Amino acid sequence: MSDNNLLSLNSAPHSDVEDIKRCSNYLRGKLRETLEDRITASIPEDDNRLMKFHGSYMQDDRDLRNERNKQKLEPAYQFMLRVRAAGGVVTPDQWLMMDSLSDRYGNGTIRLTTRQSFQLHGLLKWKLKQTIKEVNDSLLTTIAACGDVNRNVMCNPNPYQSEIHEQVYAWANQLSKHLEPRTLAYHEIWLDGRR
Repeated sequence: MSDNNLLSLNSAPHSDVEDIKRCSNYLRGKLRETLEDRITASIPEDDNRLMKFHGSYMQDDRDLRNERNKQKLEPAYQFMLRVRAAGGVVTPDQWLMMDSLSDRYGNGTIRLTTRQSFQLHGLLKWKLKQTIKEVNDSLLTTIAACGDVNRNVMCNPNPYQSEIHEQVYAWANQLSKHLEPRTLAYHEIWLDGRR
């Protein structure tokens, strides 16, 4: 690549998401303060974009949208939370924990994704921290499960199928860890600094 082409790549305008990330203090933004705001179930759009690096983003209940609009009420904001698990491999206890979280904090459903991941829907803003804490307590994570990152590393979901499948799964886990954002923001915001 010529120096002129390299220079034009470096001077290309950044996307608005890149600008938000640059101003976010390593993916912290104002998330901690935003999540404590009990006046609204929503969060500002810049924080919503940062939330993706923490495995979540805000939605509103489409089934209630028109009725709430007629009543001049805030949309029924809720959050989707995605787990990052290489190959979609989880233990039976982890699966039961996800099922329990979906009933206690979400809308009672677990969605399996095309990226071998799990999603919970219908979470309220004030339940997100506890939900993410419980996901982490089960040795799963939501870090970097959404957004403009590698969301999950896929591989055969049965590492016990053969020795080579076990090796591929081990590499998928290592690669997944390697591609996580290098910031303590996730642990500070959701786990009170615990690693």
